[in-house]
Amino acid sequence: MEDDELVDRIYEAGAVPDLWPRVLEELGELGGVAGTVLFAVRGEAAHWTASPGLQEMSRGYFEGGYPGRDDRTARLLAYDHPGFVTDLDVFSREEWEADPIRKEFFVPRGFGWGVATGIKVPTGDLLIFHGERRLEDGPVEREVVERLDLLRPHLARAALMSARIAFERAQGAVAALEMVGIPAAVLGPRGAAIATNGMLEALTPSVVQSRPTRLGLANPRADEMLTTALEAAEAGLHTGPVRSIPVPAGDGNAAMVAHILPIRASAREVFTGAAAVLLMTPVTLRELPDATVIQGLFDLTPAEARIARALGGGMTIGQIASSTGASAATVRNQVQAVFGKTGMHRQADLVGLLQGLVPTASAPNPPWRLPPRK
Repeated sequence: MEDDELVDRIYEAGAVPDLWPRVLEELGELGGVAGTVLFAVRGEAAHWTASPGLQEMSRGYFEGGYPGRDDRTARLLAYDHPGFVTDLDVFSREEWEADPIRKEFFVPRGFGWGVATGIKVPTGDLLIFHGERRLEDGPVEREVVERLDLLRPHLARAALMSARIAFERAQGAVAALEMVGIPAAVLGPRGAAIATNGMLEALTPSVVQSRPTRLGLANPRADEMLTTALEAAEAGLHTGPVRSIPVPAGDGNAAMVAHILPIRASAREVFTGAAAVLLMTPVTLRELPDATVIQGLFDLTPAEARIARALGGGMTIGQIASSTGASAATVRNQVQAVFGKTGMHRQADLVGLLQGLVPTASAPNPPWRLPPRK
């Protein structure tokens, strides 16, 4: 009866991915382990969620870069068994007790015995359910493995449900953004497109480019900044690299700004690998925007936004210093900060970019296209 109730909760988690941590905790109780972690194998990236008792250990493991060099996972994959596997199924006892990561990471934290299974999903990812036992409790017994194996088909079906629901959520998000006129995409690790809307696809290949491994920007400098921003989003960094990327006009397209919005980690992201949302802010070549617009587009401080607008209006550093009462050195430092956040290197480039920004609502033509020449 206890397992039947757990099966019900497994399918509830399939429909509501945020419930997985609770299910992982119950799996841990069933397996006599301290907790369970669910993670997706995606190249060098790892998306995970864990039961409360294993949160701290899991965070240290994934943030410490251990998955990429852990022979435990490699042997699980090579074993390719459609069921749960213990450490002693893929290692001899001597090998496992001498394993470098076991000795360096798990044993000092009081762990050292585990049980796991891998489940493939249509995205090509491999989802791993892994339970970790306290060192003093010894290896996971065969009868526990057999009991967990009875639940594995349910875990597999529920994981597939979660993957499908998460994908549909991503599609729904970009479709909703299209309804309000915003080209958008949900991106995974390193910029792989998980979902895109029609408005973003219309920008291909002149502004946005669909590449074998990731979505890119046609402008080389903007594409470099996009890569940096995505790496920061994947690493969970919320400061530093530019998140609003200027995309210069070209080939009949007006200037645009690409915004990267990192997605907060949660259980549902295990199933899509979503790292960020890409929004393209269409602009037209008309007039200088308000300082608050500039501030919002490029994550500037109010003072930096005023400096940027003054530069866009053609003022020199000396003129800005005179009008604001600040020293030329102070203004020069603020100008450098503006350059860093907008991705520009010269005042002329910044002037050209800022003079091309205007809210799309005032544009009579499709905002991502320049008006035809008469």
